[in-house]
Amino acid sequence: MASCSVKTNEEKARELIEPELKTNLINPESYEFAKLQLDSCYSDDVQRSPLIILFSLKAAKLYNEYKGYVEEVDNAKSASDFYSSTGSSMFKQDAAKNKANLEKAQRKADDAKQKILQLYKDNKPMFESFKNRKHELAGWAATLAYRAETAGGMKTMGTILYFLDKDFKEIVACITEEDQELLHSADPNELKYEFEEEFKEIFDAE
Repeated sequence: MASCSVKTNEEKARELIEPELKTNLINPESYEFAKLQLDSCYSDDVQRSPLIILFSLKAAKLYNEYKGYVEEVDNAKSASDFYSSTGSSMFKQDAAKNKANLEKAQRKADDAKQKILQLYKDNKPMFESFKNRKHELAGWAATLAYRAETAGGMKTMGTILYFLDKDFKEIVACITEEDQELLHSADPNELKYEFEEEFKEIFDAE
């Protein structure tokens, strides 16, 4: 009888996750469990670290903003080339407006770049801490698949990634489907190439 009352890790994970998940549903009563994949996370595993994943998510969001501003800069520069090539006073007002837009977009791009570099500077100790970590259980990664009604009343599938502490006492981090799509679409090598020199200064500095 005693052995029958012992909960599995999957049951512990569901008891911790499902109440939290239901609070964010349009219709909590429509919730249906589909599947749970539970994986162990170790202290020296960068790929399954919630800290690294949350960092990567922030970096991806900032880099997308940066690329958007850079595109605005490029478009404004192309327009400036056009106005310069015409040499006509007809576009004088448009040229002035475009110049202001170019300067504004450049400031936004520069600001976004600095935010990215500051994010890496602030998290440099976190990256370095992985070098000497012991290989020990740090928590769990739980991918929960479920069905629930949307705002339109249609029941659809959803998948959310949760990071739990090793004792199944608390949720450490929650990665939504939208966040997961952003992480999967982001290319970290593109960002590293874009800021290669700056990253060298950050990570090679004593």
